[in-house]
Amino acid sequence: MKTKKEITGMLSILISVPGMEDTVKLNLNLQRKQVMLLSNVIREGMKSDQGMVGDLLTVLSPECSDELVRISGELDEKAGLSDLQEKVKLFSEQ
Repeated sequence: MKTKKEITGMLSILISVPGMEDTVKLNLNLQRKQVMLLSNVIREGMKSDQGMVGDLLTVLSPECSDELVRISGELDEKAGLSDLQEKVKLFSEQ
């Protein structure tokens, strides 16, 4: 079993390789339920400090993390789910 330091070191190297800063254009055709799931997975994953996601978040810049949260909101907006997501969030907090 690798230590957390070894894993974060490896992830840091991987995100530093040439080409990782390149912009990639994606054209996805998803159902609204898939968009809802994806945007929630992104948001909840950003809160994680466990496993590989947590390790990866420790080596990413805060700007990269902020961009992922922004993308999650943009997914909701483009799918017409912003209001629904807000209502679900309010419901789950009660």
